[in-house]
Amino acid sequence: MTIPISHFCEKARWALDRAGVDYVERPHLQLIHVLAARFAGGGRTVPVFVSDAGEVLAESADILRWADIQVGPERRLYPDGELGADAAALEAWLDHGLGPDGRLWMYHETLPVVRELQQWALAGVPRWERVLFRSSGPAVGIAIRRYLGVDTASAAAALDRIDRVFDEIAERVSDGRSFLLGERFTAADLTFAALSAPMLLPARYGSPLPPPEAMPDALAREVRRLRSHPAGAFVDRLYREQRGRPPGARH
Repeated sequence: MTIPISHFCEKARWALDRAGVDYVERPHLQLIHVLAARFAGGGRTVPVFVSDAGEVLAESADILRWADIQVGPERRLYPDGELGADAAALEAWLDHGLGPDGRLWMYHETLPVVRELQQWALAGVPRWERVLFRSSGPAVGIAIRRYLGVDTASAAAALDRIDRVFDEIAERVSDGRSFLLGERFTAADLTFAALSAPMLLPARYGSPLPPPEAMPDALAREVRRLRSHPAGAFVDRLYREQRGRPPGARH
């Protein structure tokens, strides 16, 4: 179960794709996803992954761990020893900071114009959900704002924290290393790249995203600014070199 444009869902999707796992993505609209997640055996959030054996994984980090056992040791996102522990620690830091902040900022910028973005917002969702979206008026946007605490002040604070994370990541890779923890791609790199997507709109994302020119001017300016940041360039390279499925691939 996913919200197709969700960056946490992209994180799980990327790990499953990288591990060569066959899966069927069942995308849903925001808010409806709560019912879908619970019906699948999860909680209030997506992604929810149900394995062929019936195991229900309702956190992106758990899905990465599950995908990791499907590959050989040399390709694991959590290598043995200190490197794996460091990758998990960076992943948790990003999951609890950059992930929610990027989501909040993106909703603040896009909810006022969500009708103009529906070709991307509705990608892959069931027909009845598309009909509901088009007939719901402003109700969905109001509910999302209340659910996530989205307002001008909280969005500005979130963007400030995003900038600080980007600066910290840029400092980490400024010594010329290939990845956040050295010369091996880990869960930390995958997580940073996936959770940066609301600010960067990467072309190789696993569900169609609008180009900056389709977005409101203020958001498009921030996308271009952060794309030119060293951390944004780092994410662009990770998507080009490490994101294996073609753009918009669906299962």
